[in-house]
This record gives sequence, structure tokens and C-alpha cells, in this order.
Amino acid sequence: MILVISGERLRLRGAEVVGLDSLPPPRELSRFDAVGVIGTDRFIIRAIHRLEGVDVPIFTGGRNGYLGSVEPWELEEAVERIVRGDYEVEPLARLRVKGLNLPQAINEVAVFPARSATVMNYSLYIDGEYAWSDSADGVIISTPTGSTAYALSAGGVLLHSRTEAMEVVPVNSVNVNRVPMVVPLSCKVTVGGISSPHRVVVIVDGSVRQAAPADSITVERGDPIRLIRFSASLARYRKKLRLSMDLTPSAKLVYTVLEYEGPLTPSEIARKTAMPPRTVRAALRQLMEKGLVSRSSPARGGSRSTTYSVL
Repeated sequence: MILVISGERLRLRGAEVVGLDSLPPPRELSRFDAVGVIGTDRFIIRAIHRLEGVDVPIFTGGRNGYLGSVEPWELEEAVERIVRGDYEVEPLARLRVKGLNLPQAINEVAVFPARSATVMNYSLYIDGEYAWSDSADGVIISTPTGSTAYALSAGGVLLHSRTEAMEVVPVNSVNVNRVPMVVPLSCKVTVGGISSPHRVVVIVDGSVRQAAPADSITVERGDPIRLIRFSASLARYRKKLRLSMDLTPSAKLVYTVLEYEGPLTPSEIARKTAMPPRTVRAALRQLMEKGLVSRSSPARGGSRSTTYSVL
């Protein structure tokens, strides 16, 4: 039997469809042969966080996203193929923040000041060995899956999904020679000596945040999830790259800020990105045309102007 979690009303032959709020407890999910998650990237990440500890193969689907393995019009066929056993299962690496009550990261663990455009000082250690000290807007520790997301827009490299590695990407370092570092997945990456004029937070997958400890945080290999695949890895990466490369740098930055900050007005985006309002408007226009963000008009009598959010 197949369970499908969807943010929209959906009917699929051969599958039981539920919303995220009506998800059965983890112990009951083991009776299903597979679990599907259908929606935006943000919805998929939230659902997988809720599936923590569930050892059932997962397939994902959505439109214009990085995480969906099937398109909405392919869902019926996907369910039929799962019933027939016509699919592959690929382990998907995740990262764990040691000692903190946070979900395991599918994309990345990011360490940033709570106030954007604020410099943070830190030192990086790999398996206890000193790597560098830096002043930057923040630092990202990314999985291979996350290497196509925030890490890529921050100057990281693309990692194949089966690479046994994680990537450390400094964000807007004051040292122009500072480059990303790829380390084995078995390593423990420690960000220590953290100081900033403002509170520093640890952010998992752009959706869950917690105050960073005063001394250091350590990121290590987490438990992989078993992801159902219907197409070759390189074909998926071509899709992800196409989505990224079709956007201007300013549109990529705006999309990332909306992912991490939630709904914002154009003036708030301009303030957080330090981009001119005209550039922000052009970026939002491109993101709207590609169906990646939505616009919400203010409530009548409300003080806030139009906001934009990631779909």
C-alpha cells in the first residue's frame, strides 16, 4: 500500500492521500510499502522532517522544484510503477547537528547572524584539525543534494548525489581568496569561536532555526533516507542546473532569501540583500514568470504592503 502526503487535494488510484496535519504516527507508517510527498520544495522538506525515524522508501513530486523526482502529471504512472516494483532506491545523505534538538538536514546546515548583512567571525575545524578562521556573512555545510540549492548560489560546487562528501561554503567572506571545501561525509565539521554583534542561529534546510551554542557547533553524517528514483541521476541534475542557470544572480539571491526568511515585501528584500529596489523588482518579475514565487496583496486596512513568498 502507498501513502501520499500532499499539500493539495489529490486523488490517486492505488494510494491513500493525506495532508501533513493528518499524517499517521511514525509507528503506523511501517505498514506502507512507500510514502510519497507531493508539493513545493518547502512542503517536501517539512514532510521529510516529520518522517524522521520512518524506514520506508520515499518518492517526491512537484512542479518547478529542485527536490521533486516526478512531475505532477507523472504521479499516476509513478504509483503504478511502485506497485509493479519498477523503480530504484537511492540512499540520500543527511546531516545532523550534534547536541541540538533539530531535524536532520536534507539540504544544508547554515550558521548565520539572526540579523542579515551582519558579519560573523568563526573558526573551522575538520575532525578537530584547524582549517581556517574567517569573517563572513555566514557559513553553509551542505549535503550533495543541497549542493544544488543555497550552497550553489553562494559559490559552492555541484556534487553528484552519490558522492560520499559534504561541502563547506563560506558566504560573502571578507577574504576574496576563501573558497569552498569538500570533505568526506565521515568527517565532523566544527564551527567554533563564533562571534557577531548580533545573535547567531543554526538553520536547518532554511526552515528550522535555533540559537547557536556559545562555544561551537558540530555537524556530522546523519541517517540517510531511502529515496525512490525513476530517472538517472544526471538527468535530474540537468533539470536542477537548468532551473538555476535560467535565473539571473539577483533572482537566485532573492529566491534564497525568501526561502530562508519567509514572505517579505520588496523593500524588506532590498534591505536584506542590499540590492537596489529596481533590481529587486526585476528579480521578482523573473521569479513570478517562472512560477517560483507568489504575490499576496495586503489585507484591507492592513499596514503591510504586498508580500512575496516561495511556492
